[in-house]
Amino acid sequence: MFDLRLFRRLAAVHRAEHGRSYLWFLGIGIVVHACVWLLVTAGGTNAETYQDDVQAFIFIAGYLLSSLLFAGHYYAALARPESTLTFLMRPASALEKTLLALLVVGVFYPLAYTLAFQVCNVPGAVIGEAARDALLASKAQANQVAYLKNMAYGPFLPFTANGSPWLELDLFLGGTALHALVLAGALHFRQMAWLKTLVVLFVLLVLALPLLAIVTDASPGQLFWSASKDGPTPPLLAWKWVLWLGVPLLFWASTYFFLREREVQ
Repeated sequence: MFDLRLFRRLAAVHRAEHGRSYLWFLGIGIVVHACVWLLVTAGGTNAETYQDDVQAFIFIAGYLLSSLLFAGHYYAALARPESTLTFLMRPASALEKTLLALLVVGVFYPLAYTLAFQVCNVPGAVIGEAARDALLASKAQANQVAYLKNMAYGPFLPFTANGSPWLELDLFLGGTALHALVLAGALHFRQMAWLKTLVVLFVLLVLALPLLAIVTDASPGQLFWSASKDGPTPPLLAWKWVLWLGVPLLFWASTYFFLREREVQ
């Protein structure tokens, strides 16, 4: 049974215990982003290469990698015997703990990551556009002028591109499913949870993708999104509903049941 009062207390305790570590996590991510910008632009000498396509790639890769680390960190207390009992015995139900995990990992972190990403992304985009304008003002070759003028620098923000927003929606929904899988693995496996969860994910991908590609008559890439103007076929459309809605719900339900099982034990 959900109790809003206990949920708010649980959220307050979690913020007091982990709020600072979350800020450090985001701060380290900002530093890593700055290092990536220096690497991509060759130390800033080729700042004009930091166009919106590069920004989108860095955003997606950074989100997928960092969000999995963040999800694994959320239940890190269960890996330490001295803190497991304290975590499980908190006066809140398994439902409230699972909803808090969904709120922190599935809602708070995507928003916080998007904001933290812009700390380096906006200055990098401004510097890149200024570098592009400087090249145009210099003695650029005629065949380079058209290419430089077509460069766009955003800055990149999800769901704000002129094209379809489905790719970003697929990213966040798929990321939510991966987060739940990591959390469920941290709860289910007692030792080497990270390694065992990665093995499970690898097996699921190796076995499921070829089979689903055969069933839906689509290439493996189209199982996640499709750029076809005609839209996906009915079997592929049904699979997309299962993938982007059913799989996250299934993994989060598994997280709830694994957490309840740990509390009973």
